[in-house]
Amino acid sequence: MKHTTRLAGTIALAASAPFAMAQSSLNISGVLDAGLQRVETFDRASSTRMSGGGFQTSRLRFTGTEDLGSGLKAQFFLEMRVNLDNGVSDPLGMFSRASWVGLSGENWGALRFGRQNAPSGTVVCAIDLHWCGSGFNASGIFYNGTNQAGRWIVPNAGRGGNGNAGVSVYSGGTGVAGSADSARINNSVVYESKRVAGFQGTVMYALGEAGSNPVNGNGNHLGASLTYASGPLYLAASFESVEADPLWNAKGRVVMLGGTYKFGDLRMGAIVQKESASGPAARWTSASSWALTSAYRMGAFEPFLKVGTHRTNGTGSYGIVNGADAKMLNIGTVYDLSKRTRLYLDYAKDFAGSAGAGANRVDPSQLQIGLQHNF
Repeated sequence: MKHTTRLAGTIALAASAPFAMAQSSLNISGVLDAGLQRVETFDRASSTRMSGGGFQTSRLRFTGTEDLGSGLKAQFFLEMRVNLDNGVSDPLGMFSRASWVGLSGENWGALRFGRQNAPSGTVVCAIDLHWCGSGFNASGIFYNGTNQAGRWIVPNAGRGGNGNAGVSVYSGGTGVAGSADSARINNSVVYESKRVAGFQGTVMYALGEAGSNPVNGNGNHLGASLTYASGPLYLAASFESVEADPLWNAKGRVVMLGGTYKFGDLRMGAIVQKESASGPAARWTSASSWALTSAYRMGAFEPFLKVGTHRTNGTGSYGIVNGADAKMLNIGTVYDLSKRTRLYLDYAKDFAGSAGAGANRVDPSQLQIGLQHNF
């Protein structure tokens, strides 16, 4: 009996040995951001409100890694939005900010499956300097014009739309146009190469999942980026292509070039975009935009300034025809209380609002002050 027990224990130990060698980790992190906003829209509607994500969207993040040996790792990423002012999560879904699983290797890069950032979205947020923070509704220079201001820089093809109607993708959604998030793409497969001599490439393909006989189109998505990083210099080029889908009968392309450079305590960035669109739903067929970003470190303070425009050849935001439908200014400062906690003062204004169709228009603006904690 003793020998049987020892033998069973030895077999169990031997069977578990390969799994004991693999090391795994689970990390919980996130951003908590809350403050007060004063908003005035183009139709003179104004309000003072508390925001649960003023400078950056509040979020809760779960990440994990398992070391499989020989440089191979299994990884996952789950991120959910949290509104601190009322405790409500994102209506698009529990982990609508990101939900993917994948493998990575030291010699070949990474392969991921799930809901992920479009390659151009990652580029935009790097050039924004605050990882798509500040500005209208904590979007930095990435803004789709879904609320009080016109579209500016976009992380995905606009497909001839204004607001989120064209820039969002179907991705198997069942809601109205704009229900899918424009920077994060459902049903996507992403390959990201390892960085070699400063260069790194990323390719995404996503299935619209519109069925075997799709109305208008299948909504499939193709994106790619090439970046170069060395010391204070970062350069990037990216491309996104989105087909027509059941919610928006137009297809579109966007090409982007940009970069950042750090001169001591001064960081500067620039980005230019060129869009094209075609299809019955397209309100414009060509659009262009640019942005300049800057931030200067002064001890605990970091003042910043971001400016740029968006222009279409058709009907753009505010009903502006064949002209600049966004003229953006974003200025403010952050003050670091510690490595994890900071205060912010942020002001954004779109000088194109009062030029739109209709009477009694004003230039929309947003002023906010708040507190952010990273954990």
